[in-house]
Amino acid sequence: MSIKATRDTVRIHADKIIDGVAHKECPNCGEMKPLDDFGLRRKKNAGPEGEDVIADQSWCRDCR
Repeated sequence: MSIKATRDTVRIHADKIIDGVAHKECPNCGEMKPLDDFGLRRKKNAGPEGEDVIADQSWCRDCR
């Protein structure tokens, strides 16, 4: 039996780099916040070869 090792694909979206820190705008509150203020989520089988994709949440933690 063969087990196929898969790697997750990571996709992080940033709108601006401010003082060397990546920031993005929350679509709910409209504030520009550092990426640390956004959570991550795993999308099952969303990659081009069926691998999982880890992506940033669109809303900030305060709004979510």
